[in-house]
Amino acid sequence: MRTEQFEQRLQAALEKVRTVLHVERKPVLAAHAQHSYKDKYLLAEVLTNSAAASQTNALFTSFGLTAEVWGTLKKWHDAGSAVSLRFANSERCDYDRMETRDVESPTKHVTEASIGGAVRAALTSKVVTTVEDHFWKCHFQWEISAIRGTGKEDSDRLSLTSRSGLVVLKTATKSPPRPTANPTPEEVNITWLVKTLSADSLTPEFSINRDCPKCHTPRRNAEVSAAQKHFSAVEAWCNKVGSALMSLFTIRSDAAQHLARPDFGSSKLFIAVLPLLDQAAEGQNSPESSLMPSQGADRSTTLALIANNPTAEGGVMLPSVDTNALLAEEARALKSHLDSLADTVPSGSEVAGSPLEARIIVTGRHIGAVGAQWMAALDYIEDLLRQQLIAAIGKEVSPADFAEYMRYHYKKVFLEAYAPKPFCFAVRRSDAHGPEGTVSLEETVVGPGGDSHIPQPIATMCSKASSAHTMQFALGASTNVQFKGDRYLHAWLSHQFSGQSGGSLTMVAGARQFSSMIVMVGRISSATTFDPKYAAIIQNKDELKIPLELSTIPTAKEFKDAVESLSPEQRAFAQAFRSMQLESTLFGILVIHIKPQLERVLSLADNSLTKEIKLTQDLMQLFIKYQISSDLLSFDEENEQQESGAEVVGSASSVERLAAVKRHVKAMTDVLDEAKKEELEERRLEAEYAKASKKAQEEEEARRRIEEELKSRELEECLQRNIGRCMDRGESLEGLVNQSCALEASPSFFAKASKSSSGGMFGGLFGGGMKKSAAAPYTLGAAPEMACDVFGSGAVHAAPAAPGASSSTARSAAPRPRPVQQQQQQQQQQQQQQ
Repeated sequence: MRTEQFEQRLQAALEKVRTVLHVERKPVLAAHAQHSYKDKYLLAEVLTNSAAASQTNALFTSFGLTAEVWGTLKKWHDAGSAVSLRFANSERCDYDRMETRDVESPTKHVTEASIGGAVRAALTSKVVTTVEDHFWKCHFQWEISAIRGTGKEDSDRLSLTSRSGLVVLKTATKSPPRPTANPTPEEVNITWLVKTLSADSLTPEFSINRDCPKCHTPRRNAEVSAAQKHFSAVEAWCNKVGSALMSLFTIRSDAAQHLARPDFGSSKLFIAVLPLLDQAAEGQNSPESSLMPSQGADRSTTLALIANNPTAEGGVMLPSVDTNALLAEEARALKSHLDSLADTVPSGSEVAGSPLEARIIVTGRHIGAVGAQWMAALDYIEDLLRQQLIAAIGKEVSPADFAEYMRYHYKKVFLEAYAPKPFCFAVRRSDAHGPEGTVSLEETVVGPGGDSHIPQPIATMCSKASSAHTMQFALGASTNVQFKGDRYLHAWLSHQFSGQSGGSLTMVAGARQFSSMIVMVGRISSATTFDPKYAAIIQNKDELKIPLELSTIPTAKEFKDAVESLSPEQRAFAQAFRSMQLESTLFGILVIHIKPQLERVLSLADNSLTKEIKLTQDLMQLFIKYQISSDLLSFDEENEQQESGAEVVGSASSVERLAAVKRHVKAMTDVLDEAKKEELEERRLEAEYAKASKKAQEEEEARRRIEEELKSRELEECLQRNIGRCMDRGESLEGLVNQSCALEASPSFFAKASKSSSGGMFGGLFGGGMKKSAAAPYTLGAAPEMACDVFGSGAVHAAPAAPGASSSTARSAAPRPRPVQQQQQQQQQQQQQQ
């Protein structure tokens, strides 16, 4: 993508090149011409020499460099001194004078005088304001000079170009229009440029040492890195100089405020630094190819030229005469543009800026553009080399692809006995036993690359030690465990590109059915100590996966270079900390077989539990789940003799020992079964009790709801009877409501209400439910009439009757009361039904 963008940017320049060179030349970009790897180095050298020549021509054009000055700079460099360019500027405002002037208001006030209705006189007035104008003399000066070393002595400084002046500015207050500025001078080291160009002919002599071990590509080498540092520094210096000089164009008097800021337009200038090759037929040369490098170029504008390169003759490289023609065209276009600035840039005492500052600004921008295009051209060569390598391989190589290539390469380099092998081992007691599981370190491809994303064991170089010394690890604060066995030392080479790994590591451990083992992961802190961090019991087809995160520490050389300039205390601390890192960087995996340890702790003979599957599973359950002590299950010869009562001559056989352990296991299992039954019975009783308690609560809740419903029905019937009696007697509802509001619904109230049959108890039957219906007193038979309705909730709601209705109408709207005897009979029937 970057190659295509760069080629699109150079299309206009390529058309310009075809008009400058001979018609028989066929210049094309490097990607479109057949060339060799050597041509890429030659092209990088031509580009660098062209950029150096272009920069030199620009400095000679506007920055005051001359052949005499350049000779002095060359002498300074030959004497072993550094050569730099310095830009110094300063600015200050001095108070000059104050002037006053009258400013009339644009508004006029007219006052008319009339006599007898006729205007006899008119008086006109206006406001005049006295304004104070303060005048300042703004002094400015700047200088570009060449210095040797630090420029301490006068003989170490050469003035190249400078300018000073003043502009009179006006302000409304006695405050300076611009602050006093005396910034630190800006310097740039041009020793690389002075070293690269010859003293007599100003010919760049840049070349790349391809025999240097640090020279990797035309872009990645020490010579190009030094050139890049120079071009970047000069570009930054030119930008700072341009910004300081651009501020001068903002210093202008009132008479020049209408002038527009100049548009320098240096971005469209032609640049001769182009990655071009000649696509002409082999052996066909244009007439200019036989000329000297300086022929065909205008020496008035082009001072630095490219020399002939004998190694480039007969190839696809453009001849030096063509490169010099492009440099001449670049210099001509720059000079033409600078000459046109005299007509567009204002000058005089009204503006601080002048065409001289404009020339330096435009030239500085052009120098920066030359450096940027040189860097882009070299990146273009590097990207072209990368694209060609990808096209040759057919894909972009990732760390996973490179690791796969190394595994293929190992087979051709190492003998079979020393070749790296996959880190995947079967866990077994001995060669006579079958494997009980596997332990492996697997790598999963992250990102593109590789044949698949299926985890595969990593290839390591392995060394085995059978008769190793005893090691130990701490099981707790007071317990250490010693162990022996086969010991394997692995070495693995991890491949990374730019610090990015192509895979992630995982430790995988798995056990077969009816097999078990202990896997411990940690670090080997010393020759006799293993420091475990994690441990797990794997059994019965379990699979344990632990992701591993790797970190790198500095190499011995990096550590030595880093601590060389530290204080003695800091160096001692760094060395102590590194020793700790080195001791704890050895990753270790410890695998412990469980069956042999069970046989030893139970005093059984070797291989006694090999085929005792059920016994082994029972033992694992007793030890892991129930935490049973080994003393309760192991074989004890003295206890066995006491229990049997017979004296045994000699030691017990392996069968007797195994039988005794089985009896102990069975007895312990029976005890646990009894405990399980008791616990299950307790849980069953607890569940039945909880169920019975819940059922009793539900029955009590149902009985309470039934009682509340009965009381509510009794109250409703009592209310209906008393309301009927009240309406028969024509009593006032107001008194009835007042009496009912004074009582509360309580159990004693419900008891009284159920037994009430006369009007004496009527006032307490309504309870608090009548409070909302007592908004206004109404009397039956009085106007306005009220129609009453009794609801099941016991509340009485009154609604106004239609206007004009009589008392008899209101009474007929209410429910007709039944006789007392009929009500009592109905109540008795309802009670019997309930």
